[in-house]
Amino acid sequence: MSFEWHQWSLAGFFGALFLIALSNLWGIPRLRRKAPPDFPKVSILIPMRDEAGNAKTAISSVLALDYPDFELLVYEEGSVDATWEVLKSVSDPRLRVIKGSAPPPGWTGKNWACHNLANEAKGELLLFVDADVRLEAQALRAAVAELLNGRYHMVSVLPHQEVGSLGELLLVSLIPWSVMSFFPLLLVKATRIIKIQATVGQFILVRRDAYEEVGGHKAIKGEVLDDFELGWRIRGHGFRVGLFYGGDHVRCRMYRGFREALDGLSKNLFLVFRRRLVLFAFVWTFVLYSSWEPLVVSVAAGLGAPVPAGTFRASLLATSLSLALWEITTLRFGLPLYLPFIHPLVTATAFATAVRSAYWHLAGRGTWKGRTIHVERRES
Repeated sequence: MSFEWHQWSLAGFFGALFLIALSNLWGIPRLRRKAPPDFPKVSILIPMRDEAGNAKTAISSVLALDYPDFELLVYEEGSVDATWEVLKSVSDPRLRVIKGSAPPPGWTGKNWACHNLANEAKGELLLFVDADVRLEAQALRAAVAELLNGRYHMVSVLPHQEVGSLGELLLVSLIPWSVMSFFPLLLVKATRIIKIQATVGQFILVRRDAYEEVGGHKAIKGEVLDDFELGWRIRGHGFRVGLFYGGDHVRCRMYRGFREALDGLSKNLFLVFRRRLVLFAFVWTFVLYSSWEPLVVSVAAGLGAPVPAGTFRASLLATSLSLALWEITTLRFGLPLYLPFIHPLVTATAFATAVRSAYWHLAGRGTWKGRTIHVERRES
């Protein structure tokens, strides 16, 4: 295959992703303000460890919800900061704080916390929320409305991602871009393709009966990527799963600074591919060079390098489609407007992070919040 046709193939690749992203403007609808037909009791469940900076704001955000029937359970365990003291300083009859124990062998800390929270919950619906998520007053009404009206068994919400630095943006923006570009969710809804699933662990609303039928967090006790695994189990049992964008209703600052974002994505990226090293290496290598090569060829041609006209046109089309793809993601998810123009830096940073993620998991070196992410995954 000639180099010109190689450039045309890259243009076709980005064209396909562009069409997926366009379809996901409908496939990932915005969570909208609406009232549900009924108000089943909701148990809002938040695991916390070393969250002193988030605890009070997270609880205040939940307690300000205008939903008429909910309880809030917080499970704290193993914190070395003032998380427990902050939690105990809040008094509200809807809040129950649980002082937990360390996870048993074979469990990750988060799965152990969520398992215990679910066991203590009294609601018909369970809402798992991370401590760094902030909810607008009508967020729960809107999510329950989507769950009930859409006859879903699980609704996951991708929050509006807040970033406080360029380093955070280079890594966090990878998440909405990947969801927007590689998960054709309209096709999933139309064809019931089980193996394609996008679930965001920052906000998961699930019917208790469905959660219990798939085994809850006990069934995924050793999985670091708990949101993907739980979503796959729910969908694999024939239940319906919906993904929404939080917009003004749900927002989150996932990480504080580049190093925390680097560790967070290193923890997760390799696991998205279910530890399949060859596929993982191919995808990330392809993402890196496909974002850089057409750009380099286009710039070289523009500077007078002897690039054939057909090759230049193909590389320019590929570069333009890649830029448009990032523009759709930027506008859809409210990210900084300059992001499309630095997207090659995003993919280069993502590639380096992917290499680190593979090393973390293959060498057993990964840690998160002072605790290993590698646990023995045994059958119950």
